[in-house]
Amino acid sequence: MDRTTYLLVPVLLAILVLLNVFSFQNKSLTYDEPWHFRYGSNILDGDADRFVDGTMPASALNALPRKLADLAKTTDSRRLLATVETGRYITVLFSLLTAVFVFKWARELYGRGAGLFSLTLYALSPTVIAHSRLITTDLYAAGMAVISAYYFWRFLKTGGWKPATVSAIMLGLSQLAKYACVLLYLIFFALVVIRYAGEFVRMARAGDTRGAGRFIKRFLVHAVLFALVSIVIINLGFVFDTSLTPLEQYEFRSEALKDLQTRLGALGSLPVPLPYAYLEGLDWGKYREETGKGFGSMYLFGELREVGGFKGYYFFAFLFKVPIAVQILIILSVVFYVSKRKQYKFMENELFLLGPIVFLTIYFNFLFRLQIGIRHFLIAFPFIYIFCGSLVSRWNQWSRKLKTLTVLLLAYLAVSLLSYFPHYIPYFNELVWDRMRAYKILADSNVDWGQDKEYVREFKEQHPDAYVEEGLWHMKKYREKHMDEYLHPQFPDSGLIVVNVNNFVGIYHPHRYEWLRQDYEPIEHIAYSYLVFDVSPERGERGN
Repeated sequence: MDRTTYLLVPVLLAILVLLNVFSFQNKSLTYDEPWHFRYGSNILDGDADRFVDGTMPASALNALPRKLADLAKTTDSRRLLATVETGRYITVLFSLLTAVFVFKWARELYGRGAGLFSLTLYALSPTVIAHSRLITTDLYAAGMAVISAYYFWRFLKTGGWKPATVSAIMLGLSQLAKYACVLLYLIFFALVVIRYAGEFVRMARAGDTRGAGRFIKRFLVHAVLFALVSIVIINLGFVFDTSLTPLEQYEFRSEALKDLQTRLGALGSLPVPLPYAYLEGLDWGKYREETGKGFGSMYLFGELREVGGFKGYYFFAFLFKVPIAVQILIILSVVFYVSKRKQYKFMENELFLLGPIVFLTIYFNFLFRLQIGIRHFLIAFPFIYIFCGSLVSRWNQWSRKLKTLTVLLLAYLAVSLLSYFPHYIPYFNELVWDRMRAYKILADSNVDWGQDKEYVREFKEQHPDAYVEEGLWHMKKYREKHMDEYLHPQFPDSGLIVVNVNNFVGIYHPHRYEWLRQDYEPIEHIAYSYLVFDVSPERGERGN
């Protein structure tokens, strides 16, 4: 790296860390973090038994500080390491590693300037920052997906057993991050087919059966290597939890895996070389997607749906939650790439960026039926930022106007990002000019994930007469315990009512606040995730 790059990379990485650390200091744990932390702790104790879907061995990294607390020399150090919140710093560090790979891949493809450009987009991404500071699996999935793809690209570019083994290891490790990474097997297979189909067809047409045979043999040998490495790593990650259990002995919940179990017939008696907990978690997640059980209704533009969701949901989430500056830069990147396409080697390089982007975009918008936040699509973000590096690969050939436009867009990105500090989960771009009305477009973990309880507590201290919705209606056990209040809520006839966005739009109980939605508009917000209403008795009879 030259001197400028040597200085700017640490600065950008430091900005990423500082934005993460200072923005979560007053943030309460989100609804899912305790489950992920608990499962990570169990993994470290050698217990992979499932109690909820979606948790993965990667969370053991977040639980590691608590396990190390006993080794601390002072009481204060032990107390600090033992807190759940300390585990968030591990995700921050992993985000830092992901940022390094975003820079590294963009630099290798398009030069140092492109590396810095892609790194800047990553470091100033509201969605990245929002999930880089949580004990969840979304950022781990994004990081491992791009790291796995990078080493797969390197392997196909150079060949050899060492690059193949490294690539296989990274792909295997990705399976410990999040179940979305299972898609990488399909993506990598598709990339190989697209990359080498032309070459294989040419050999077949030329009658080169020996060459075609060597090609198929090489493919099969590497496929076996990748499969074996993945099996070993998945077993290690899930501590060999009842591995080799025959498929017929699994008690599946989802119709998809039940159907597979039935279709296999006698083959179902063969042992599955994967941990029971691994397939069980995959099954539970699929069951939730099929039935909608385990979470509230899906929400888009004021409409609620319990099952099936909305086609194109993530297009709209991307449109409103990704900074406008970034969207313009993406469009410019595509336009410039197409116009200069002869100067690039698509099959060797951009295929490994655009292939995953296109595949993930189609899958999440039209096949994936669990639509509860843009965080699920975060897995595609690093690929997008790296591709955007192609925009500045020929910076010296640009006109002054184009350079000025790019600099202004980056400045606009920074201003938009900082305007929401420290509230990055409910970030919306300027297409949502009135931030209090963002609930009219999206809800759930796009806005409220339980992260702002401390801000609500402060508001309550300042307004002791305000009615604050305390019910955790997203939790079945809580609803059962407070069923009378759940079915027959009592609201004040006048005064301030504070409601989180998800309860207000009806994610968990559509009719609870129907009267409030019909008659009132919020007068202010708390950290963008809670709405404050001024209820006056003359506005009409209160309903349930």
